[in-house]
Amino acid sequence: MYTPVIAASIQEMAGKFGLHTDIFIAHFIAFAILVAVVVLFGVKPIIKQLEERRARIEEGEAMHERSQKELAEVKTTGEKILADAHAEGKQQIEHARSTAAKLQAELTDKAAAEARTIIENARTQAELDTQREKDALKGEFARLVAAATAQVTGKVLTENDHRIINEEAIRNL
Repeated sequence: MYTPVIAASIQEMAGKFGLHTDIFIAHFIAFAILVAVVVLFGVKPIIKQLEERRARIEEGEAMHERSQKELAEVKTTGEKILADAHAEGKQQIEHARSTAAKLQAELTDKAAAEARTIIENARTQAELDTQREKDALKGEFARLVAAATAQVTGKVLTENDHRIINEEAIRNL
């Protein structure tokens, strides 16, 4: 009931403002087409790129977090490896020291034994040399006694006489 009145008053007002329905509808359709083209070719690709960029950023952040975790793990592992290597190095140094001490003790004992052997051989050689010299002196002494006896007695001594005199002289020494 009020619809025709309202429609007439809208047309009257539209005429006063210079609104023509044919032109308005044409402009509205052109505007709708323009909005559709802008949305289809402008907004959707931009939104798609923004979504891709957001996905890459999220992926980068996730990768950064993983990298931070891996870095922490590597750092912890590296510190553990260094601690183990340090402990093993200390252990090897202690082993080397104990081995060196044992080797030094063995070499000292070996050198002392060789020194004792050398000293003993020198003593034995000295005793042998002394015995040889004593024997040589006894022989010389016996020869001198035999020569003196031969001169004192004026008799030429036989080999048997020399031997008897030598034995007596040696027994008396």
